[in-house]
Amino acid sequence: MQPFESPAVIGDYEVHVVVSEPPYYQNCYVVKHVPTGRQVIVDPGDAADRIVARVTENGGADTVDAILLTHGHPDHIAALAHVAAETGAPVIAQDNERPILDNAGQWGQMLLGRALEVPEVSWFSGEPEHDVCGARVATVATPGHTPGGVCFVFPGFALTGDTLFQGGVGRTDFPGGDQATLVRSITRFLEKVPAGTVLFSGHGGPWTARDAKRWWKVMAGAM
Repeated sequence: MQPFESPAVIGDYEVHVVVSEPPYYQNCYVVKHVPTGRQVIVDPGDAADRIVARVTENGGADTVDAILLTHGHPDHIAALAHVAAETGAPVIAQDNERPILDNAGQWGQMLLGRALEVPEVSWFSGEPEHDVCGARVATVATPGHTPGGVCFVFPGFALTGDTLFQGGVGRTDFPGGDQATLVRSITRFLEKVPAGTVLFSGHGGPWTARDAKRWWKVMAGAM
């Protein structure tokens, strides 16, 4: 299940998607900065061998600057331990997501039928910029789906995890979720990103921030 033609080329970047198997069809993104050949992996879901194969085809494990997590739900980290071991890249997540990642064993059993291991994580607080993949990548905190959910904003595009989908938002009925917080997060995020920004989400296909802003004007008041 390929939600868009991969790779999507945006400026100096190639955005490759590796989609996990049913039932979640989660999007892992392997972003390559073409001028430098540097890569970053975002949300390595349950497709470890294909993620590593994509990294290898793009230039190899030693070109991976980091593994970024938009959040810690099992469908987004099922391959994390394997991919981190294969690449040696640091795993980066917001510190408010500790309660989710600290319980990866329980979450994994509940949603995937197996416990998950989480390697060492480099935690950050707030909304820092990350010097990875040829750019200063901005962080926008978007709690609501999970306590430490974030979106990563690259030049010309953003990775929104399960905060915001094409015509949908993340569920808030899991522990740590909060609908009112998510509504505020999405409103703030869409105020920050330019209209031409391409939004790549954790499931499904991409859309532009322009379309998202129009849709959200209608949807926000109904939530």
